[in-house]
Amino acid sequence: MHEHTSHNDQASALRRLAKNAPRTVSGAPSYCWTVTSGKGGVGKSVFAMNFAVALSEAGRKVLLVDADENLGKLDVMFGVSPKHRIPDILSESVSIADAAIEVRPGLFLLAGSSGSPNYPEITMHERIAFIAAARTSFAGVTDVVFDTGAGIQERVLSYAVAADQVIVVSHYEPVAILDAYAVIKMITAKRSDASLNIVMNKSLSATECDEAAEKLRTAVKHFLSRDVRYLGIVPNDPAVSRSIVAQAPLAVASPASAASLCIRSIAHAISGKLIHEHQQEAVYA
Repeated sequence: MHEHTSHNDQASALRRLAKNAPRTVSGAPSYCWTVTSGKGGVGKSVFAMNFAVALSEAGRKVLLVDADENLGKLDVMFGVSPKHRIPDILSESVSIADAAIEVRPGLFLLAGSSGSPNYPEITMHERIAFIAAARTSFAGVTDVVFDTGAGIQERVLSYAVAADQVIVVSHYEPVAILDAYAVIKMITAKRSDASLNIVMNKSLSATECDEAAEKLRTAVKHFLSRDVRYLGIVPNDPAVSRSIVAQAPLAVASPASAASLCIRSIAHAISGKLIHEHQQEAVYA
């Protein structure tokens, strides 16, 4: 099926759905984070997983959505085997609330599928409806975290355009920075007021990462007239590989590791300020 709706129409539809979404029991609509990347292999899903865990540890009720369509892996990373997955929701055989499983206290996972030959072709309108539904999946969810695929395809960008905050995970290598710039450029073309953040992952050198991030921020400011918030680095830590093998988040497998502490620090620093502002806006809206 061809998608005839313009990019501006899509952005407007996503914002309208988010604005009109039912409110959670706290009185504020769920806060939406999209974790994405320009290229694969930069550790995006590991960051998304542990970022969501950190939010839940801070007392938030979080829904983590594996939005890497038909390349889902978060269920394996958590060591769980969900009965229902996103295709079941798209076929309307099960609700999001019924499909999501609690993988940690206060953290619910909505699993994707991987390599399914029968994975449904999702139109733009269906994806918009799914995003809106995920944000209002069940009472009490304060945050929704989408872990997208890598790249600049529509199936990736739709989730970024819908988010309150976009976190682009990158690496200091030139190709990764170039791809991060490309995805930021595509996001801003579809939504000029997108709130953009960058995390430098798998860091071997804080100095190199800081310099690469500053070059990216400067390029985005110069060519796109947009600001990007630099959230910091996550070091290249062997604890990450061990946690993947153990099929557990860093908070369980290696809570005191450098990578775990950095992701927790990033999550607490950005979420506390932004969520407070979001709640204040909701009160006075």
